[in-house]
Amino acid sequence: MDEKTILLFDDYLQGALSPEAKENLESRLESDPALKDAFTIFRDLNGHLSHRFSDERAHFKDTLETLADTHLETTKTKKKEVKVIAFKPLRYLVAACVVLVFGTIFWSQMQDVSYDDYSFKGSIDLVERSGDESAFAKAEKAFNNKLYHEAIVSFDTILTNDPDNTQVLYYKGIASVEIEDYAEATEIFTVLSQGNSVFKYKAQWYNALSFLKQGDTDQCKQILQALPQEAANYIEAQELLKKL
Repeated sequence: MDEKTILLFDDYLQGALSPEAKENLESRLESDPALKDAFTIFRDLNGHLSHRFSDERAHFKDTLETLADTHLETTKTKKKEVKVIAFKPLRYLVAACVVLVFGTIFWSQMQDVSYDDYSFKGSIDLVERSGDESAFAKAEKAFNNKLYHEAIVSFDTILTNDPDNTQVLYYKGIASVEIEDYAEATEIFTVLSQGNSVFKYKAQWYNALSFLKQGDTDQCKQILQALPQEAANYIEAQELLKKL
């Protein structure tokens, strides 16, 4: 079994063969039990996977065609070797060809989806409104140096005197995600997203990222889908939804 044969199977299933080529393949399938078994496996695997990766069919065929042109100038000797391949190795070979190509596509897509790709990267500059000024300075320094536990301590000091400080709440939510205190983060982001501050939609966006980091893609998508077009992160949300 080689890439050219797999391409032939694929063209047959897609109705891309000429009447003569189609009749020739069907005749071969009837007379060659091993080839028929290989075709059956390919058809079943292709039917199971192609609905999820239909957009990648062109890439799949291009890959096989490249391999066929580059590596498989099949000689008569190789054709004879194919005929004596045992039943089980043939089965595994065909399955491996299909799963390898589609599996590689799937894995590369999953690799593109990462919390780190969307997480907060800048530094913060808190607006001092009331309370201990040193707490603001400590919070900024700790957060910007990724010392999130220390930052949260200073955030809490500020919030003791100014519990409605939405800026501090928002950054405390991000810090909570970073230290994996997801329950605290969700509580903060939910409160902010239900309010009317400038952090309303930012909190909704980051709540989705929190679930992405946890691996809960269903909840992440649900939150992203509710993000309105006026949100600053709307375009990023649509890009992330496509990847999910």
